Amino acid sequence: MTTEIVPADFPGLATLCWNRNPARSINREEAWSLYRSNWRFIYQDYLPVDEITLIESLEAEFGKGERLLGTDGPPPPMAGRRPLPSQ
Repeated sequence: MTTEIVPADFPGLATLCWNRNPARSINREEAWSLYRSNWRFIYQDYLPVDEITLIESLEAEFGKGERLLGTDGPPPPMAGRRPLPSQ
């Protein structure tokens, strides 16, 4: 397991790095913090498998039982997604 993560390698995480260089590596705890505090901006249906694997490993390492995956609510307007017919 690597201790450094390059946000540009993960599309969801890269979008959360709007105020920093996504090509600059960050540590795993910082990545978890970014995901956790900005999860509402992530649309997990479009996450690649390697990013889902990363998030699962971060949940196991830092989440203390907290899960992000599977907790998606209605899409935020800026996400450019069309809501499901039931929404």
